[in-house]
Parts: sequence; C-alpha cells; structure tokens
Amino acid sequence: KANEVFQLMQKQGVRPDEVTFSTLINAASQAKQPDKANEVFQLMQQQGVRPDKVTFNTLINAFSQTKQPDKANEVFQLMQQQGVRPDKVTFNTLINAFSQAQQPDKAMEVFQLMQ
Repeated sequence: KANEVFQLMQKQGVRPDEVTFSTLINAASQAKQPDKANEVFQLMQQQGVRPDKVTFNTLINAFSQTKQPDKANEVFQLMQQQGVRPDKVTFNTLINAFSQAQQPDKAMEVFQLMQ
C-alpha cells in the first residue's frame, strides 16, 4: 500500500522528503523486507534527500529484525560518516541486533561506544 501511494505521489509530481522515505523504509521493515528498505534508502540518496536519525534508525532496525547485524552495523557506520549522531535508539537497536545473532562481544563493543 505504501508503495502505491509513493508511485501516485511521483506521478503527480510531488517530491518525497525524508518523512516519506522513512515511512516507506519502515513499511518494508515491518514486512521483514530489509532489502526493499535498503532499495528505498538508496533511492532516497539518489534523489538528494538527506536521511535523518529516524531514517537511519529505521533501516538499522530492518536489518536487526532479520538477524543481519553486520548490515545493521554498516548502516550505523554510514550514519556516522554522513554526520548524523546516533542516539539511544540507535545503540539499543544495534545491541539488540548483535544479541539476537548470538554475538555478545560485538553487542558489548556497541554498548561501550555509548559511554
């Protein structure tokens, strides 16, 4: 449904913003489709829309929910490279991703970054 609305917006010449893209990424995340969420993220950047903290956290969560902590960590690294400061939600989601994947050492590394 979210994709249909997005398609309609584009046909009508409405330029999506970070809220629109974050909503689409969240819809893909809820559907357990992290690759689709990442496609939307890539499209967002191609269209020159700068992702915000919510966008990054949502994409990190998409990979976390599907037990892909390394991809979640890649998004975390990109977030920092683009100058977006992680918050408690970011760290907790990433810690959860590593914990669910039975990687307690990496979860602890992320926890230490919070300090």
